[in-house]
Amino acid sequence: MLKRVFRENWLTRDPAHPGLATTVALALLLAAGRLVEFPASGELVFGRGEYWRAWTTLFVHSGPAHLLSNLVLFIPFAFVLTGYYGWFLFPFLGFLVGGLVNLAVLREMPAAISLVGASGVVYWMGAVWITLAILVDRRERLARRVLKGFGVAMLLYLPEGYRPEVSYVTHLYGFLAGIACAVLYYYANRATFRAAERYEYRYDFDAHWDPRLNGYGPELPEEAPLDAESFK
Repeated sequence: MLKRVFRENWLTRDPAHPGLATTVALALLLAAGRLVEFPASGELVFGRGEYWRAWTTLFVHSGPAHLLSNLVLFIPFAFVLTGYYGWFLFPFLGFLVGGLVNLAVLREMPAAISLVGASGVVYWMGAVWITLAILVDRRERLARRVLKGFGVAMLLYLPEGYRPEVSYVTHLYGFLAGIACAVLYYYANRATFRAAERYEYRYDFDAHWDPRLNGYGPELPEEAPLDAESFK
């Protein structure tokens, strides 16, 4: 019996793009954001028409702890997203959507409250990577892939407790936007991802199957064991 055996797909190969330089550059930009701060608030963005602040505030953090908490996930996700999917998905689309998420969140916040940090982008990055992994890597059944993705998302993003200074709405919007972007990106590039799948076919010998019962194969004495070596 011929059995199809998986060899490789888009995610098991080496990354197609060099992601290290981009990751380092973006991490330095996030760190340098404290030097020239342009935070965003509803009053500044909508009251004064300074919509660009929805993007500059991505590079503003409340302190070193806030910055480091984002870099812990930002660095690995930036490396793999850029490496496997290219610069359009990240950083271009990631930061574009991050600013749009900030605009949506600022609409719901008190006008005087500032919204700072790249947390929405970090949640977007994780959602994109997990969703694309579910869709691209088809080695297991879809239900099992979804269950694994849900577990990883809970492990990475489930908060340990409530903190009033944290904008959980930004996290939610960023994550949902990431899922939507990943689904659209996958179907726009599905042919490319499927073309990267490689399989090989192997003969799967069943030691309990006797070819003599089908009228072909070597005639063996009754006392001879039916093992794989007998039919080579």
